[in-house]
Amino acid sequence: MKTYHRTVAIERGQDRAPDGVLEFALSSEMPVERWFGTEVLSHAPEAVNLERLADGRHPLLLNHDTDRQIGVVERAWLDNGRLRVAARFSRSPLGQEIKQDVDDNIRQLVSVGYFIDQVKEEKSVDGAPQVRLMTGDEFEREMRSQHGEGFARSLGEGEARKADDKPPVYTVTRWTPFEASVVPVPADTTVGKGRAQESAPPAPEAEATPQPIVITENRKMTDEVKDPNGARVAKLVELGATYSKYVSQQDVAKACRDGMSVEQFLEVIVDKQQTKHTDTRALDLGLTKKEAQRYSFGKLIRALTLRNDDPSVMKEIAFELECSRAMADSLGITPEGVFVPYEIMRRDFNVGTATEAGNLVPTDLRTDLYVDALRAAMVVPQLGVRVLAGLTGNIDIPRKVTPSTLAGVTEIGSASETAPVTGKLTLSPKRVSAYVEPSKQAIIQSAIALEGMIRDDLVTGAALQIENYMIQGSSAANGTGLIYRSGLGTVTEQTNGTNLIWDHLVDVETAAAAANAEPDRLSGYLINTQTRGKAKKVQRGTNLPFIWENGGMPLNGYRAAVTNNVPANLTKGTSTTVASALLFGSDWSMAVLGFFGGVDVTVDPYTKADTGQVKITLNQFWDYTVRQPAAIVVRKDILTA
Repeated sequence: MKTYHRTVAIERGQDRAPDGVLEFALSSEMPVERWFGTEVLSHAPEAVNLERLADGRHPLLLNHDTDRQIGVVERAWLDNGRLRVAARFSRSPLGQEIKQDVDDNIRQLVSVGYFIDQVKEEKSVDGAPQVRLMTGDEFEREMRSQHGEGFARSLGEGEARKADDKPPVYTVTRWTPFEASVVPVPADTTVGKGRAQESAPPAPEAEATPQPIVITENRKMTDEVKDPNGARVAKLVELGATYSKYVSQQDVAKACRDGMSVEQFLEVIVDKQQTKHTDTRALDLGLTKKEAQRYSFGKLIRALTLRNDDPSVMKEIAFELECSRAMADSLGITPEGVFVPYEIMRRDFNVGTATEAGNLVPTDLRTDLYVDALRAAMVVPQLGVRVLAGLTGNIDIPRKVTPSTLAGVTEIGSASETAPVTGKLTLSPKRVSAYVEPSKQAIIQSAIALEGMIRDDLVTGAALQIENYMIQGSSAANGTGLIYRSGLGTVTEQTNGTNLIWDHLVDVETAAAAANAEPDRLSGYLINTQTRGKAKKVQRGTNLPFIWENGGMPLNGYRAAVTNNVPANLTKGTSTTVASALLFGSDWSMAVLGFFGGVDVTVDPYTKADTGQVKITLNQFWDYTVRQPAAIVVRKDILTA
């Protein structure tokens, strides 16, 4: 039967043990993600066979080496979801040396050796839960057949997660611990931040016994977290399992150990979600600067336009097509047309610079005189809205709806039970599309010259449309924009609208603060150009400065993002299609904007064939939500005429 090991930090008991005896938690029900899936050791009384470990004769070893016994496990017992032991160190030089290292916080990890007697497997098959029981031998045979002899070799992301975001969960419902070991802390950055490598066996001596694999969690030694009813830890573990795509078992362990509340851990999860997706460099293909310059969006469009007219042109875009395939593999999504790497869509392409595009533009085309259409400005990212990029499926964002409520009681009065109310928000894909229709002749004759224009027109157009929907969307396809979203902060509006005055700024700021959304560094206004113009003409009061001030904090000491995506044609009572919206966010990071998949570009040379045009379409899937709606206040009655 295979020997298993699980390593944890020494969690000391209270100082009640006799000299030379160390009491500590040896194992817990903390889920551990292994190569084959997530393993949970049940610590129910009927699950743990303590006949061996609790007999007072089984060893305390160094690195699971049976030739290096440094003490004995005198007692073993279950305590609130943990296996605890009292171990006495040997008086031998080695035993005293290791004991001193433990006392000095040099040796910080202990590991339990155990046999698996029974396992419960839980997984999802076609969306339906499936549970089955296996003996330890059956489990080992199946794991070996699926994952090889090293199926239990390390912590962290394994084979199961490569094929499924939610690997199977194996709960060990019966197991037999038989030894405890003190192990080193061999940190290995190659397997991921906060994880540790497999513990290496001691240097081989003559005919040394082969050592089993030891899995470490690289957790810091701390005093035991006192959590009498285990409810907090249980909830943290549950959240860790639910959001295992974003937080590791080390994150869960640290939260349990540091006494983190459920609400605080929810914040950690949201931060992890942002970290995982906001930095879109993780979605890049890793193209070198030379490769990025080699990539030609114009050549790609030209080849896809002429694929039936001249099959040889497809050879010219072998590199571009390989990039699309690599992105599809990374995202797990098949594009309608071709995926364009994020680094290409971000790449600077300045026709006015000779060394970049200037020398490639035929002078008779005079593309240097091309002037883009006038557009609204895209501003929400600069306000601090959280951007999650590269999402591949619906994403749940946990949030605390209402906090726990405390109440005063008499000296010996009973406290009332209270608990925070939590919930979740879901981002699900909505499609936005932009297209351009250059002539086929223009593409054939000047693909390189048109590259920057086409790319910028598509990408900028799609981005601005997404922001427009985020602010004033009002349909199922476009979603509900901020100005129509329920739950956001509000102020008393005038029946037929009102001219902008200083009080309006104070009112929206006060509304946010009254909802406990006190303004911070990510506070600011979101307005349109007409409101800005009005603010430059209206004084705060008689002989006082104008409402709009120069500088980076122009409205009452707060930032102001200005875009005509904020509507100026709203109706308020008798004021028809002339009212403007005004938004104030005390913390704009409470708004979350998500992008699903990659930038998908299709080329259609047929629909407009009669006019000799080619339709080039960009598709991007997106959604947004607001984690704490009260942090954003909206009013829709500002008259600026």
